[in-house]
Parts: sequence; C-alpha cells; structure tokens
Amino acid sequence: MRTFILTGIFLLFFLCILFAGCITEAPVKPPVLTVTDVTLSDVSLRTLTINTTINIFNPNPVGADLNRIAFDLYYVTGGSDQYLGHGELAHITVKESGNTSITMPVKIGTVQAAQAIGTLVKDGSLTVKVNGTAAIDLKVMSYELPFAQQRVFYLEEFTNLVPEISVAGLSVNTSEVISQGRAILETFLE
Repeated sequence: MRTFILTGIFLLFFLCILFAGCITEAPVKPPVLTVTDVTLSDVSLRTLTINTTINIFNPNPVGADLNRIAFDLYYVTGGSDQYLGHGELAHITVKESGNTSITMPVKIGTVQAAQAIGTLVKDGSLTVKVNGTAAIDLKVMSYELPFAQQRVFYLEEFTNLVPEISVAGLSVNTSEVISQGRAILETFLE
C-alpha cells in the first residue's frame, strides 16, 4: 500500500513539473487595430485622394500576417452617408511585440469627388467616415478585427491648396473667392 502512495505522489509531482511550463506561458493576445489619421490630398473637382493611416499593435512575441485589410469611405451630407470609395491591401507582415503602420491612399472618382467638394464648400466642413475589417493570422489563431473612424475637415484647411492668382496687377484672394462661392451656392440651394 505504501508503494502505491509513493508512486502516486511521485506521479503527481512529475505531472506538476511537466505541466508547469505550459501554465506560465502567456496566452496569445489579439492585435489592436486603430485608424490613426485620415487626410485629404489632391483636392479638386476632378480628383480627391483620401489617405487612411492604420496602426496595428501586436502584443505577441511572434510576428503575424495581415492577410487582408479592406475599408469603405463615406462622407456625411444631410444626415446620411454617401459612398466615396474603397481601399484594400493584402499580404502585409506585422511586426512582433510592436507597431506596424500602413498608409492607404484611395483615389475618389470624379462624380463622388465633385459632390464631396460641393458639400465642403457649401457647409464649410466635410465629415469623412472609414469603416472596415482586417484579417490577421498569428499562426496559432486568426482574428477578424473591425475598425471605424471619422474626421471632420474644415474648408479653411484647404485654402492653401488653391494658389493666389494674379493677372496683370489684379490679385485674387482665394479665401474671398471661396466665401463668395459659398454664398452663391447657398442662394441657389434655398
């Protein structure tokens, strides 16, 4: 009987030592994905480019693969969302125990760009929304991470994109032209 007790204690001790390493290992944590910046560039009636910067923080000691990241862009007018465009990337390596930053430019079509710029001039601001998902593979687990962000752009931010025009001694102030254009648009829309 005593042999069985000693064998049982020895077996229990052996199992505790065997599984002790498994218990102390940290579990895999999901990466954290955030939209860090949304900027407008190439603003004109023909084209509009929206640069969306996304940061992926991987807390794990192993790297990951960003299999696919996709998002849609919208602007808000009259309380409803209007589709602007779509951005998508695949096969990006995500660093271990750190941040990976990705900037994705999306060129907006002529009609959508003209409508968005019209809203910017008419309202004096433009709210842009980003909604998407990212599929991240950590080899032992996969995650589908949703993300969303919105940013308000104000008309004053873009007066420097339109150069001041001077023709034979006549100087045109772009800020005045924009404010007069807004006043004209408001009279047509009333």
